[in-house]
Amino acid sequence: MRHRILLYIFLLSLFSIVAPHSVCAQKDNGQFVLVLDPGHGGEDPGAVGKKGTKEKDVNMSVSRAIGNLIAKKYPEIKIIYTRTEKKDVKVPLMQRAKIANDAKADLFISVHSNASKNRAAKGCQTFTLGSGSDAEAKAAAMYENQVILLEENFEQVYKGFDPRSSESYIIFELIRGHDMEKSISCAEHIQQNMVDKSGLINRGVSSAGFLVLHKTVMPSILVELGFISNLEEEKYLASKNGQAELATGIFEGFSDYYENYKKNKQSIKGEPETPKGDSKKKSGEKVADSPPKKQPEAKKSSSDIIFKVQILVSSTRIESGDSRLKGIKADHYSERGMYKYTYGESSDYEYISQLRAEIKPKFNEAFIVAFKNGEKIPTAQAIEEYRSKK
Repeated sequence: MRHRILLYIFLLSLFSIVAPHSVCAQKDNGQFVLVLDPGHGGEDPGAVGKKGTKEKDVNMSVSRAIGNLIAKKYPEIKIIYTRTEKKDVKVPLMQRAKIANDAKADLFISVHSNASKNRAAKGCQTFTLGSGSDAEAKAAAMYENQVILLEENFEQVYKGFDPRSSESYIIFELIRGHDMEKSISCAEHIQQNMVDKSGLINRGVSSAGFLVLHKTVMPSILVELGFISNLEEEKYLASKNGQAELATGIFEGFSDYYENYKKNKQSIKGEPETPKGDSKKKSGEKVADSPPKKQPEAKKSSSDIIFKVQILVSSTRIESGDSRLKGIKADHYSERGMYKYTYGESSDYEYISQLRAEIKPKFNEAFIVAFKNGEKIPTAQAIEEYRSKK
């Protein structure tokens, strides 16, 4: 146990769980930037099917088709590829994330094809970052992460991370809250549409410790199109029809996500980031350990909307007094196998907005969530309903 704790601390110091928020700074022109990441490439073919189909080629064809569909419907979106047909090169996992971070991307989609020693395994799946929601998810991440073994000086670059060791994956137990909410939303839209269009078995949305997602500082997902190791699905993945159906499904899932993104951005426009007065902090100013002023009592009506500030997400239970809570007395709720920790609650949205601004120096990615009748609802919908009653 002591060894596990020391390893956890060591890995945290080397692989910062929360990347610098400044990299995600708002773009001057407000343009939505999408990074499409066709997995593998160059001398790294990825998985190879029994008929010789190379994963890197399938990933590239589907990624390009997705990009073309998006460009046609949403010309306002800037699309960046981590590699192209003309530059079929091996791109290190760290570099893929850096491309997205440098572009201040709003969304990162990594496209892969699955493989298994079990030749009967089939179906498509979409992943978000996490410690691994099940054994198969962990196995998929370990398989994809082993590509770093082909990189020069991978021991130094990845600071001792061993993709074959389960202990290395404890660094993914604590993940970015706000990005995770958006990542899960995007993953669910894409997974459902991909299944509807392709007819492949639905393996669902899972979380796992994919290194390519770990270093991105925006909502990120990884799509496994199907099993290239399955003879039937290899044939489908290699076909123009199969690639077109998968690309269309992913595109339609992205479209659902993007339309919601635009709607939410419009609904929350003008949300106060920092209240007036002494609560406005200068960069580097120490935050008081005492919590913000006492919140107003939430109304007792069961039909009332209750707002809370979500501060972090963990795949494991965090005990009261844990250093990650930074002295804050937090509540939690469970969703999709994750523990989500919140601070404060009120039916007064303005108050919660101020509470969020006051706590942001401690929890930079804190954001507002909403509940009605005890069930979580979209925050934009809750804000709209709140304002309509004022």
